[in-house]
Amino acid sequence: MKLKLVSSVLLCLVMGMISNVFSAQNVSVIAPLFSDIVEKVEKEAELNGRDMAGIVIESEMDFFDFASFEVLENGVSEWILDIESIAALGLCVYFNDFHIPSGGSLLFQSEAGVFSTLYQEGPVRSEENNAHGRWASGDIPGDQIRIIYRQAASSIGSARLGIMGIGYFVRGVSRGSDDCEVDVMCPEGDSWQCERDAAVRLRVTQDGGIYYCSGSMVNNTEYDCRQLLLSAFHCADAVDEDEWAYLKVRYNYEYNECGGTVSINSHARTGVIPLTNSNDASNQGFNGSDFLLVEVEDAIPETWNPFYAGFDASGETGHIGVGIHHPSGDRKKISNYTNPLTSYNIGGAGSHWRVYWAATETNHGVTEGGSSGSPIFSENHHIVGTLSSGLSACVNGGAGNGTGPYAPDFYGKMSYHWDGPNPISASQKLKNFLDPSGSGQTIVNGSYVGEGDQPCGNFGACSATEAAGLVLDSQGWSISPNPASSGSVEITMPTGAPLVELRVYDASGRLLESLMPDLISESLSLDVSHLSKGLHFFTVRTSDGTSSTLKLVID
Repeated sequence: MKLKLVSSVLLCLVMGMISNVFSAQNVSVIAPLFSDIVEKVEKEAELNGRDMAGIVIESEMDFFDFASFEVLENGVSEWILDIESIAALGLCVYFNDFHIPSGGSLLFQSEAGVFSTLYQEGPVRSEENNAHGRWASGDIPGDQIRIIYRQAASSIGSARLGIMGIGYFVRGVSRGSDDCEVDVMCPEGDSWQCERDAAVRLRVTQDGGIYYCSGSMVNNTEYDCRQLLLSAFHCADAVDEDEWAYLKVRYNYEYNECGGTVSINSHARTGVIPLTNSNDASNQGFNGSDFLLVEVEDAIPETWNPFYAGFDASGETGHIGVGIHHPSGDRKKISNYTNPLTSYNIGGAGSHWRVYWAATETNHGVTEGGSSGSPIFSENHHIVGTLSSGLSACVNGGAGNGTGPYAPDFYGKMSYHWDGPNPISASQKLKNFLDPSGSGQTIVNGSYVGEGDQPCGNFGACSATEAAGLVLDSQGWSISPNPASSGSVEITMPTGAPLVELRVYDASGRLLESLMPDLISESLSLDVSHLSKGLHFFTVRTSDGTSSTLKLVID
């Protein structure tokens, strides 16, 4: 099957054919009127409840046919191509013939000088190769994207970078959710840091459009770290067979601190394998519990710290808890409920939970477009549902509108996903995938990936009492001296919170080192003389899985 794309014309397909428009290192792609795309985005939200951010423009070309080329002083070959599409708020690149040999690397950058910060993705290496040859870059702000490919002289083989299309964004790239949303690193999230690591942002390509949704990595009764991801079917009900390879899953996408402006540690995997869904799309939205289960195609490195969330498919309601989500594709947010979830017939009879969000010390978190598919957790730190639809909003919609911070949202029940009467065969029910051995177990705890005593767990399975037991913040642990000029710094943990892992990142979020002390300790002396001058981020994790990040300046 072929992707449904918006037709486009490259302003020049033959080098030198129109010299005032095209050069060997610059290609311009014609897009529909910006206002026409915005109108389509608004209609998608109104009619289908999807958070559309842009379109895919057909622009087939071979990167190497158009890129400039030179050999650098170190013998590395470098190709550079700038692609622009006027008025876009952001661009990404779709490849349908993608292969990078060992020793090759690919970078994507925003136009130099346009933003105060140069936005960059990469280096992308051979680990992203797949037999199907499809891959998509992340979204880069601005109406020009620079593609840089470098290959060492010692590399064996040649790269293939066949471009299929360009993603053109009219919203979402700045990722500004509404003002009442609560960052997951605010106090409301202190007891939910494990579950935070399970929540992911999805960028879905379907029917010629680009959409944002949310989801979560989810455990199973085998505790085998299978890369299962749970979301909502309406997020991807029009995805064609060859479009699953372009679905991007973004991990660790949150601010470093409450109300922050800096986010690091963000990673992405491209491509998923569809496993099962509720198959309940209808002209009225959906007539079941609206679930989707996929498997992330490529291996997720342990250094990304993925957490596989636990779930409760018994049908027991949540009495208090949270939803963790990516509203409008933004950094991770958290919303709290303090009254029991109630059963609601928004899809099939009794297929959903109804939730009302509560005001908290930071603000009154709700959900938005892009939050669809996100998990809602019970007080036991188990997923009990996934977001299908809702009326909650930061601002009241006015008389007759029914929206606002006190309006309800609706989550498809895990118990209905499990074995409820969705219009699917018995073999496609969720229980067959999350309980593959047929154990009958309907409650599963969450766990991190690692080599510890617990299955899946260097840090063990996180229960409610374990996850809530320790809270780390800037008063709970320290780095001294800070700023540090040279030599060593002393990391001191609070009493009862032994340090089991320390990760050091540079200012761009690149992992520099991951250290696990030989002995579990509440203090650690660390040599930082090898670190470059400037801002760094230190993330500590305790034996119960609690984590926190502080800044360290090397001067």
